[in-house]
Amino acid sequence: MTQKHPPTEPAASLSDAARPLPDILDYTDYRKFLADHYRARKAVDPSFSLRVLARDAGFPSHGLLKYLMDGQRNLTQKTLVKLLPALGFNREQARYFENLVFFNQAKGLGEQQVYYDRLREASAATFRKLEAAQLGIFRAWHYTAIREMLALKGFRGDADWIAERLKPRVETREVRAALETLIEAGLILSTPQGYRAAEPDITTGDEVRSFAVKNYHAEMMRLATLALDETDAGERDISSSTFALRESDWPRLKKRVQAMRKEFREFAAPPGEGDRVMQVNLQVFPLTRGPA
Repeated sequence: MTQKHPPTEPAASLSDAARPLPDILDYTDYRKFLADHYRARKAVDPSFSLRVLARDAGFPSHGLLKYLMDGQRNLTQKTLVKLLPALGFNREQARYFENLVFFNQAKGLGEQQVYYDRLREASAATFRKLEAAQLGIFRAWHYTAIREMLALKGFRGDADWIAERLKPRVETREVRAALETLIEAGLILSTPQGYRAAEPDITTGDEVRSFAVKNYHAEMMRLATLALDETDAGERDISSSTFALRESDWPRLKKRVQAMRKEFREFAAPPGEGDRVMQVNLQVFPLTRGPA
């Protein structure tokens, strides 16, 4: 009979020495926090170990902690409640950690949105800072549309004018909020001559960026559905193709679709020459399960 041993503990590097304990409010991934928390405590106290942390949490084995850090296991409500006191959180930190766990482990966009909104409520949290700085542009479709409107002929940086041109129309106050967010995110610049576009990087972690982008695509697909009824057929092109595919051809198909998407940017009008802002959605997804 072969006995399975729990995984070995991650080693703490010399660069971790004297490093203050990490603050959970600075994290968007609870697994990374656990790893950093362990290394920081190990650097201060060499006798500290995952076994000690597991014992403090009432876990039967330290293996669960390592599996959590490596993304091989999830925390349950029961194990979460046990772990919280062992991490030395105050009330706000404990609430943030709990919501972060369920955000990171959520399976659907709707569930992620619930915990994302709760995470933003923590005034000092990274989620709130990211929302204010860059993630806000993904929360509603009109943020990116307004940014592209800067290239329209006769563009006016007036919230009422912008609101009237958007389709479907949005409230003027929402346009003002969008302009403020776009400026804060560095996506547009406000100059004495008016607004102009900028090209910053979106600098959030993969976990959060993935959620934000999924939200954005879901919103754009909703608008495509509205366009079926609310936009004349001559002003839209919505079509699809269904076919069987060899598994070996999937990478080539994906690359072809990605190349096509990049080609669409060739139609982007120079600043001041655009007549309207267009949205092109491309979705490729399976309608059947793959081979066993």
